[in-house]
Amino acid sequence: MEVMRGLGRALGGAVLFAMPLFLTMEVWRIGLHVERWRLALLLAATVLLVLGLVRELGGASDESGWRSDLADTGIALLMAAVAAAAVLTVLGRMDWLEDWRGATSILAIETLPAAAGASYARSQLGQDSAAATQSGYGHELFLMVAGAAVFAANVAPTEEIVLLAAAATPWHLLATVLLSLVLMHGFVYGAGFKGEEESRGFLRSFATFTVAGYVLAFAVAAFLLWILGRFDGTGLGMVLAESVVLALPASVGAAAARLIL
Repeated sequence: MEVMRGLGRALGGAVLFAMPLFLTMEVWRIGLHVERWRLALLLAATVLLVLGLVRELGGASDESGWRSDLADTGIALLMAAVAAAAVLTVLGRMDWLEDWRGATSILAIETLPAAAGASYARSQLGQDSAAATQSGYGHELFLMVAGAAVFAANVAPTEEIVLLAAAATPWHLLATVLLSLVLMHGFVYGAGFKGEEESRGFLRSFATFTVAGYVLAFAVAAFLLWILGRFDGTGLGMVLAESVVLALPASVGAAAARLIL
């Protein structure tokens, strides 16, 4: 019974974290023409991210070790795939009989936030939720990467990122970077949320967490845009502009992850 409850939590977490991406029509188009090697790289990154979450937050069982961690990772990925396939098949966006290659491509893109949500829900939302097994600066940086990946993955495929980047002036982009930093620091230091770093001074907290977190969020944003082919045929200016625009939600996700996770 507890196993079924854990699977149910994982399925619910996958739907909760990835529902916006399930209903994003750009994913349905991008999944049909993105190169297979890019999708394979995205899946590899997803597996590493979920494995890291299991290691950092603790698995769903009391057992420890790589075998248990790999099992928890596999279950999170499986439930993420089931959630995405179920929602998109019911909505008529996947036709496994006529175009199974396109369906699997779409599924690969949908998996990242869904698997992160499944891992979190299964390990942290049960009655006997496992406590985080890691702590320290590296732990918090990883959580910021995970939060940035989940938030950015839900909007990275959308056309709005490209349109906003194309219309933005250098002053708009600078203002976006500053807004991202202000929001990140406000989440953790100035807003009084649980988890804020009260023992650190403003400048130290800003340098070690806010700036470092923004750099990580920017890198995650750029990686996702490159994987989805958004940089193909564009110049360096457009690459930077798109990354700055996507880094805004990514940075919010990075800051929120330190509080939520």
